[in-house]
Amino acid sequence: MINTVSRFFKAIWYKLTGRAHEQADRLIEYSEAVRGAYDDIIRDKQGNIQRYKQAIGELIALVEQKKFSLSKLTDDIDNLEEMKEGTISKQKNLVAELHKSGTTEEDIERHPRYVLYVTSLNDFQSTIEEKNVRVEKLQQDIERAQKDIQEYKNRITFLHRDLHKIETEQFD
Repeated sequence: MINTVSRFFKAIWYKLTGRAHEQADRLIEYSEAVRGAYDDIIRDKQGNIQRYKQAIGELIALVEQKKFSLSKLTDDIDNLEEMKEGTISKQKNLVAELHKSGTTEEDIERHPRYVLYVTSLNDFQSTIEEKNVRVEKLQQDIERAQKDIQEYKNRITFLHRDLHKIETEQFD
């Protein structure tokens, strides 16, 4: 009988200690799961930061390319404006010469050099207008890209703060 009572208490003891070990194992598994979840969140945030940094780099390269194109276009427009002014000057000189020689307005307008100057002026003007439209579009693209860059920088700052907060929580 003493043996039976002894086995009974041993069984109760093993049962209690077994449950204690089960609960300890569950806590260890739970803490590992939480630590793993934090690690996943941290890796995700770090990946987002890297993607934003890459996007900023690509946008900066795009802005520099567009600024170069803008500079080239404005130089082209300046050259066209100078050529246009030179053509206007030549046209005025031709008209003055033809007036001195007594040529009528109708004959001046049919004169081959005068027609060439008018055609050149029209061509210069249309080309300048086309390039000005492209300049406007490039300027808008540059402004939009710079706003995006600033927005991405702000998001990176937010993600760094969030990442720091999560890392701090992980070890608390």
